[in-house]
Amino acid sequence: MIVGIQSYKRILLLACMLIISTYINAQYPEKNIRVVVHVSPGGGTDAMARLVLKYVGDKLGTSFIIENFKGAGGQVGYTTLSMAEPDGYTIGTITTSSIVTHELTRKNVSYSLKESFVPIARVVSDPSVIFVRADSPIKNIEMLMEMARAEPGMISCGGSMVWGTHHVHCIMLKEICGFKLNFIPFDGLAESRNNLLGGHIDVAIGGTSEYLSLIESGKVRALVVASEERLAHLPSVPTYTELGYNLKIGSDRGFAAPANTPETYVKLLSETIREVINDPKFLDLAEKMKFKEVLAYLDSKDFDKYLLNLHNELNNFIGDRNINNK
Repeated sequence: MIVGIQSYKRILLLACMLIISTYINAQYPEKNIRVVVHVSPGGGTDAMARLVLKYVGDKLGTSFIIENFKGAGGQVGYTTLSMAEPDGYTIGTITTSSIVTHELTRKNVSYSLKESFVPIARVVSDPSVIFVRADSPIKNIEMLMEMARAEPGMISCGGSMVWGTHHVHCIMLKEICGFKLNFIPFDGLAESRNNLLGGHIDVAIGGTSEYLSLIESGKVRALVVASEERLAHLPSVPTYTELGYNLKIGSDRGFAAPANTPETYVKLLSETIREVINDPKFLDLAEKMKFKEVLAYLDSKDFDKYLLNLHNELNNFIGDRNINNK
């Protein structure tokens, strides 16, 4: 009889805890949510965050307050996010390859992918492309290869962040395609793009969604895309595979929260993002903003698996080059 009473008390306690937990979670979010964007305003990551979270906020009845923390190739933003209170009221943007490569290539990084963050969702997977201004004497990728091989390192190439996707792409050009460009890192795609348009760099590497409007307006041309097949929105642009090179790389953009953020909050945000990117009104606007074609949702768990696998791949890639960050 005593055992029965004790069991009953335990069941009652668990039931109360469940009710309390459900009530608390049902109230989330009760206030605005801060968003740490690790790049400067105007690029693809910043645009993605502002558009997607506007719709997420509408569905959840809250506002997402965007704060840009550019600097040190994303390190300022990632550090800020990793140190935030894991209460569900601070999230941030993350992009590959920087969210993976910082801990592999830098000595003064206080965060790591596995220990400091919990992925919420991937929103975009954007193949990497080489661009030139419309009036550039470089007419195609074959001409770029020829010129760069004749004068290694003399052609300047802009992109976001040291050991980000654009930088890794640039390294692959030398190792896989046999020509070297002089990579110049910027704290965000918008700065790189502006420098290309201003004539301060010869070529730029970026995502298709970030340059598509400039292609359509006749201001830039795309030379080659690092995707498996030609892209529907850039049908005349060849792939490296067509040219005989096994080079495929792109930038994944999404959201993460500080480690130990309640799982129920992460799940709610992840599921709401999924709802948003399947919403016809959102898709119409995404098409107008030139990034509908690169939407590629992954939920929290699948995005986490994807990033850990990428971490292993890039660890091998960087390790083979005797990079020592310790």
